[in-house]
Parts: sequence; C-alpha cells; structure tokens
Amino acid sequence: MLSKITKLIFPPKGIIGIDIGNSSVKLVCIGEEKKVTVLKDWGYIPLNIKNDSTPEERKAIISEEIKNYLKKKGIEVRHAAASVSGNSVIVRYVKLPKLSKSELALTIGVEAEPFIPFDIKDVSLTYSILNDIKEEGEAKMETVLVAAKKESVQDKIDILEGAGLDPVLVDVDSFALESLYARLFPNPENTSILLLNIGQKVTNLSIITQGITRVVRDIFIAGATFDKALAKALKTDAAGAAAAKKAHSLLVADEDKEAAIEAFDKEGIAVSKAASAVLKDLYTEVSRSIDFYLSQGVDHSISKIIISGGMANLGNIAKFLTAEFKVPVEVCNPLSFLPEQPKNLPKDVLPALAVATGLALRKLKDWEE
Repeated sequence: MLSKITKLIFPPKGIIGIDIGNSSVKLVCIGEEKKVTVLKDWGYIPLNIKNDSTPEERKAIISEEIKNYLKKKGIEVRHAAASVSGNSVIVRYVKLPKLSKSELALTIGVEAEPFIPFDIKDVSLTYSILNDIKEEGEAKMETVLVAAKKESVQDKIDILEGAGLDPVLVDVDSFALESLYARLFPNPENTSILLLNIGQKVTNLSIITQGITRVVRDIFIAGATFDKALAKALKTDAAGAAAAKKAHSLLVADEDKEAAIEAFDKEGIAVSKAASAVLKDLYTEVSRSIDFYLSQGVDHSISKIIISGGMANLGNIAKFLTAEFKVPVEVCNPLSFLPEQPKNLPKDVLPALAVATGLALRKLKDWEE
C-alpha cells in the first residue's frame, strides 16, 4: 500500500515479487498461459552474511545472490516489487476531516504529521481512504496512513537495481499479505481472519475483516527468538538449533509427551519446551492486538488464524496455536489458488513464499501519493 516508486506500466509478463528477508530471499513470478494462471518461476535463496558486514556490503551480497539466481534459472522478468517492515514502517488508522482526493493529496503531510513518530521529511508517505463516516455530526474519513523511512525504501530499491532489476513498487509486508489473502479468499465471509507471517526477525500481524486490513502490527518475536531459545536449551550454536528445530515437533498431545518420555528423547523434550515458551510469548503479544481490535466495537471476532513464514514449518505449530487461541489455525499455502500445484516446490518452502506471492500478485493501480 506504499506509493508506487515509478509510473511504469507492468508489461504482460508481469512482475517478480521479491521478499528480501534477514536470512533468505524469496522470489515468485506468476503469469498466465492460455488464460490459465500459472507459477512461472520461484526461488528460495538462503543468505549467509557475516554479522560484521556493513550495510553496503550486505546490499551488494544480496544483489549478487539475486542476480546469479535469475541468471541460473533463466528468469527474464525485469520488473520487480519488494517490501519493507519492522521499525522502519508505521501504519496508523485515523479519522481525518472529509476532504476531496485532490485536497487530501495537497495536505496529507500536515494531516498525517501528528500520527507519525518520524520526521515527516524522512519518510515516504501514502494513504488509503477506507470509508466516509459521520462523527458527532461532522463528515470524516476513515483513513489508513502508511509511512516508511526513505532510507529503508531506498535500500530495497538499491538491492533490486544492483541485481539488474527495475523496481516498480515497494510495498509493506502486511499489505502484500492482504493482496495474497484477496486472491486466496475472493469472496470473504462476514468474518475476521488473523494473518501471522513469522519470519526470521519479525512477525507480521494483520487482521482482515471482509477483505479490508483493520489492524497491522510487527512483533519482534520470530525465528531468531526460537533459535536463541533452542541454542540456550540445547547448549549448542545457531546451526545446531536450526537442525534441532527441523528434526523435532512440538509435543502437544498427551500421548506424544508420554512417548517422548518413554523413549528418553531429551533433545525432543527440550526443543518442545523451549519452543513452547517462545510461542506463549508470541500468543501474549498477538492477544493484545486481538483485544485492541475487539475494543473498536467491531461486529466480528477472529474466526480463523493463518500462519506463514519459515517458522510455520515447526512441527505441530498449528495444533499448538489452535489450543492456545481456541480458534482454528492453519498453515498457509500461498499458491493454493493455482489450478495446478507446482510439483518441484518443496512443501517446507511454501509457507515462506507468502509475502513474495502477494507482491507478485500486485496489479497496476493509480496509487495515491
């Protein structure tokens, strides 16, 4: 939902959605063949960047990795979309005086400044009008304001350009997920869905009601938090924690716990205990956002939670969260809308492609600035 970076018209080949994360880069390109929607290309590129690398070195390494991957796979699409999240992004739902689009375009900086905790000169600012309302007899507009630090937006542009790509859009992770949701659920019921994209450093939270995002929040309990907890519990390094995370599942059912005890599976029990503690912390933070949403006097409570991101592959995570939230939780397949599922795409990669797929689904719109 950020303003377009350029006013280029996407060619028939479309765009490639590129989710540039802290530990990996995910790529998705969707097109049409004989009027049938198909997955044209995809990619999952693990990143191994030294902690002491400078920001410029990091950008150069990521650009080179993307460029090499595109060349290796023979991917010819050059228009690309990326996204930002975390501390560099602020999303605010506010009520503004009723103005025409042209009036709001001229005054948006002044109207938005009280709600944005950054210097207004340092951010790329955009907005979307959700509804016209009346409050105490005064005409107002329900508006979502999105402000992203120009430096963060430019970093993504630099990476794409360094890879030989033409950046046409820099979005926000949560709104890329909204685009995906619209494709997965084209006829939303009168319910509210909570999306949790659990990445390496950040968990993107969105609550969508009848197709419209109503709450957006980034939570800093994510994959790295799990890795740190597992490394401490197992007295191992990051690589050992990552391996243990893949090898074991959360022990949710009583029979699974009893079986682990009988088998003296100390590592499995330790992994489950440490991961469960982190998930309970995440549950607490997500619950606060749900409470905030419900406090707005909405008509619909959360009917389903959909999880994506690399951590969605943790064994039994959906079952564990279902028990905590008392709401059905399912792992997202971001490509389930395709008439035919790709056969060469590992199941454990699918949930991590959610943001990239949402970016790849973007269509040309006359975004307001």
